[in-house]
Amino acid sequence: QGARRPGATAARDIVIPIDRRGSMLVNYVGAWERLQHVPLERIVLASKDRVDLELLQEDLAGKIVVVADVSTGTSDVGAMPLDANFPLSGLHSNIMHTILTEQFLRELSESEMLVVEGLLLGVLWLLAWRCRSVTFALGASGLALGYVTLAVLGFLFGHVTTNLIRPLLMLGAATGAIVIQRYVAEEKARLEGLRQRDFVRDTFGRYLSPDVVEELLDSPTGLTMGGEVREITLLVSDLRGFTSLAARLSPPEVIAMLNRYFERMIDVIAHYRGTVDELQGDGMLTFFGAPFAAPDDPERAVACALALQLALIEFNDAQRQRQLPELAMGIGINTGAVIVGNIGSLKRSKYGAVGTAINTAYRIESHTVGGQILISPSTYERVRSLVRVRSTMQAQFKGLEQPVTLYDISGLGPPYHLALPDKTQAPLVTLSTPLPMACFGIEGKIVADTPLPGTVLRLAGAHAAEAMLAGAMAAYSNVKLRLEPAGRAPLTDVYAKVVTSESRSPQETLVHLEFTALPDEAQAFLQRASQGESHSSDRATPAPAESSQSI
Repeated sequence: QGARRPGATAARDIVIPIDRRGSMLVNYVGAWERLQHVPLERIVLASKDRVDLELLQEDLAGKIVVVADVSTGTSDVGAMPLDANFPLSGLHSNIMHTILTEQFLRELSESEMLVVEGLLLGVLWLLAWRCRSVTFALGASGLALGYVTLAVLGFLFGHVTTNLIRPLLMLGAATGAIVIQRYVAEEKARLEGLRQRDFVRDTFGRYLSPDVVEELLDSPTGLTMGGEVREITLLVSDLRGFTSLAARLSPPEVIAMLNRYFERMIDVIAHYRGTVDELQGDGMLTFFGAPFAAPDDPERAVACALALQLALIEFNDAQRQRQLPELAMGIGINTGAVIVGNIGSLKRSKYGAVGTAINTAYRIESHTVGGQILISPSTYERVRSLVRVRSTMQAQFKGLEQPVTLYDISGLGPPYHLALPDKTQAPLVTLSTPLPMACFGIEGKIVADTPLPGTVLRLAGAHAAEAMLAGAMAAYSNVKLRLEPAGRAPLTDVYAKVVTSESRSPQETLVHLEFTALPDEAQAFLQRASQGESHSSDRATPAPAESSQSI
């Protein structure tokens, strides 16, 4: 109380901040050299010289003088922030300077340090949330440097001391933990990405061209294989009468022929950027629009269908050279919304689709005959300016009250320039003697037990026939025929599709049939019969019994 600085006239009270131990923080003015030193030798000499003594008095006037022994070897030394061996007399000088100038240092309390550390952690979390790894590391370093800079500025201009070590250790530990966690997460993501890429290559690599696979992998959403609703165009193809054809060949021949067929067809599909989702026996399900969508998906699907039929013509040329039976394929196309994504379990999964649009595509395909391409109205609306339509037909699907118009496609204009060859089917020839037969309806893959009796009235070689059935048979039905020429054994394993059906009476239906599979014997017989040759010249043999069978 009542303190007065040297040279000052007014007295004032000075409050010295101390801790619970009675200690205060010293605000050092600098190293030992910053203090004014007067050797004792000068004082002794000045006492003998009046002029020197007056000069010394002027120099020390109004100042506090601390007398101390600072000779080498004395023990009155200690450590201070800027010097490990600082004379303690200088400590007293700095204490007095701190008190008299009231430039006291204030140390942040524990609660204030917790607030500072909380702010630092908050900024660090924000950096971790918003920044990538490299940017985060640079930001964390900048945060630490900024904290040190603010602490130094606070000390120099605000006389506030802060704890540097604990916050910096905390920042270092938190940054290290985040970097390690990110590294582990990024490594796991990288491995997952590699696994996803392997999955994509395994799933699509066999059925897509390499450029499409790479485009899929490079796409930002290409590896998003989760379920999503997407409009795609579906192409369903199936070989007509292949089951009965395969029954006449050895298993190695069947597999070799199928492999050659699929190899040729899949090359065509890859060229048009389609995705083969299923190989089902002798049929294929192909996507256009999944997993990689494009505005021209319907156009490419129709172009692909035409190219498949043209490729099958070339394939059949090779079949004839190998003296193997020719194949006939029907194709159905539909455009609609489906759910696409990974289907299966952790042990086994595949990329697939579910939805009514797929069922519709299969139903459309079931109405085709060999060499035919039928598309739905939804697909036709998207390609109507390009396609050439041979004819239209009305198909009644289960679950729908109104019939659906199907379009028989024969070609596609620029830029594809694809066209199917004109059909050159022989005209129907009236048989001089109607040919008795039994007609078994086929539902799914099951042949009915009870046949409808009937007679073949007209034949177009081994391609088509007109027959009268003693009962109703819907158009586009698949049937199995047993031809029963007089005086010879019945001809079995004859398969056909009902192209048109006209009810003549409750007991009679006139049907137009297109044969889908014929044994060699039946094919030769029908060729002779359509040319007017007798079909009763062969020796009769007992007829084999018919039974329900799957095809």
